[in-house]
Amino acid sequence: MRNRTLLYGYQIQNGDLTVVPEDAAVVVRMFSLYTAGLSYQKISDTLNEEHIPYSQARPEWNKHKVKRLLENPRYIGRDDYPAIVDSEVFKTVQTMIQEKTAGYDPRPDRPALRLKDCMRCAQCGGELHRLAGKGRRVDTLYLKCAHCAAVVTIADAELLDEVARQWAEHKAPGQEPYQPSGEVIRLTNAINRALERPESPEEIVSLILQGASARYDCCPAAISCENADCPLDVDLNRIRQTISSITISADNTVAVTFQ
Repeated sequence: MRNRTLLYGYQIQNGDLTVVPEDAAVVVRMFSLYTAGLSYQKISDTLNEEHIPYSQARPEWNKHKVKRLLENPRYIGRDDYPAIVDSEVFKTVQTMIQEKTAGYDPRPDRPALRLKDCMRCAQCGGELHRLAGKGRRVDTLYLKCAHCAAVVTIADAELLDEVARQWAEHKAPGQEPYQPSGEVIRLTNAINRALERPESPEEIVSLILQGASARYDCCPAAISCENADCPLDVDLNRIRQTISSITISADNTVAVTFQ
């Protein structure tokens, strides 16, 4: 099992970019499964069920990883990568992807959904999951507690306004100090381990670049909103990093717990 510092299926060996045979077999199989009609999600479920890891740090597959892999032309020998997939098979898969996505109108970004994994039931503390169904407003969250089955209905704007208000009250005045994220710490450890194996300079360079990028993301910066619909002109991504949970009651009382 490897840390994913290179495209899945490849490794640096004696300074050269080479194919990992067992991973390459998985890549070929994924293309075959897609041409057989399996969706991105079904392919990722299959790999997870068979305990085939994506990487050591992030072993779980998901539909996004599968999609990116199937659309990557490096698998047919682009950018000096050794070819793993037949070019005709690759073309077939790209055609199938284009046919499935033709005319697809992506859903607009809903800032409230960036907070969905923090939402908890005020009654019992259970996780709140979205309810599906026809006739529901696209600007409103319909939620149900996975534990006590309590139902919550709250407008996106109402939730966001209250979260932003409580965050503003919680946030200490002045600029936030630099705080390394878990990703920064993980990459720092990976760099230190790689430096003990100087026979793979390309891997070290790749890790250092990733580490620099992760450290930059943690640097204090002026708060600016990425979405015009975001209330109080705050950055939800920054808010999300400070939130432990958001409890919502049936009467739409919102309470934010910070880390």
